[in-house]
Amino acid sequence: MNSDAIQQQPQYFPAFSFCNVGELRYDQFIDPFLNYTNANNVTSSNDTTTITRNQASYIPNFLLEQLNQNKSLEQYFFSLSPMLYQCSFDSKPCSAADFISFTEAGFGSCYTFNAQLKNTTAQTPRYAILGGTGLQLGLYVYSQQYVPYVSDGIGMISLLHNNTQPPFLDLTGMYLSPGRKYKISYTTTITNYLATPNSQCTDDVPQSMKGILSNYPSADYGYSQALCIENNVQIQTYQQCGCVSPYAWDKRAITLPGTSNIFIAPLCNITDTCYLQAVSAYLTAPISSNSNNFTCPKRCSNVNFPVEKSELSTPLEWQMSDIKSFVENSSVPLPANWSVMWRDYIRMNYLSINVVCETNVIDAKQQTLVYTTNTLISNIGAQAGLWLGLTVLVFAELIELLYHLLRFTCQKIRSKM
Repeated sequence: MNSDAIQQQPQYFPAFSFCNVGELRYDQFIDPFLNYTNANNVTSSNDTTTITRNQASYIPNFLLEQLNQNKSLEQYFFSLSPMLYQCSFDSKPCSAADFISFTEAGFGSCYTFNAQLKNTTAQTPRYAILGGTGLQLGLYVYSQQYVPYVSDGIGMISLLHNNTQPPFLDLTGMYLSPGRKYKISYTTTITNYLATPNSQCTDDVPQSMKGILSNYPSADYGYSQALCIENNVQIQTYQQCGCVSPYAWDKRAITLPGTSNIFIAPLCNITDTCYLQAVSAYLTAPISSNSNNFTCPKRCSNVNFPVEKSELSTPLEWQMSDIKSFVENSSVPLPANWSVMWRDYIRMNYLSINVVCETNVIDAKQQTLVYTTNTLISNIGAQAGLWLGLTVLVFAELIELLYHLLRFTCQKIRSKM
């Protein structure tokens, strides 16, 4: 693997994705959920102000039922406009229209800035400017609307990623807490592997991944090894159980091998152990035992963004009034004691993010062949020539040795006569 430092200006600004860790918005969620618990004799109450621990244990089943009835969960999640207090990119204003949305199990609605888009005339992805202000966001998380027992923290989860790659926030996301202003500075690393037949890698999206990529309808994402593995797990689970994992409900659109149709697979019951056995069987199976339909080679071209994070306290007093007006004009209900405690609520819910390019130097790594056809033939020829040369020398030395031995023998015979 050859490594090089390349200066490149301009270079693409990465995609930035984030989700509210609260997932469910209480005021939108509570009425349908109470109807469900009352209908299933879990509760017999119309109290929409509280949820008990026992009630909360039925939330996964409620969401599962909604999904298996092909009902959308989007109305229960946090939408972007009420959260997006401020947005600019290199000092130019941006808005919620500059983001695309997708769903992530465990986080609900998530949002991406600067993804590679389908069917657009806009310049995407955008370029980064070294020394520019980058992406600046002010976000308000509305923690008073978090459903109890769903999340054990307050804030956002975020990720910088390649513009043509789907984000995996649950695996590699970075938590961001309210009351802080974060500076996230990044560098760019590119790693390229040799294509087949020189190595086992691919950048091609197989037909079987069309379904799982439909979870990102606006983005023009390419092949991802991690997404391929998730897709294969769901397909194998469906083939064995007739349903897919209820904890990966965002990845239930699948395309079976040998077909081209995308269909929405039913979700397994949470108490059903079949999906757990199917997942375990796939993840623990030797690679050699998987058919070609279930192999996930690494990606040939990989772009990553190592980050450095620093932070300050925010907001300051001079910012309070504008944030207060923004929250009061949003569609989200205010806390009952807002008029008295609004400063405390703002400190508990507001955070700021600044994503900037640290350097225009890209760390590039390229896999190279140890032997090409020409160098292999050349080396074989050189080795053969060396061997032949050594053989001739040895043969000449042997002839000379035999000559001296024969001469010595003849002299001994003559001396005795």
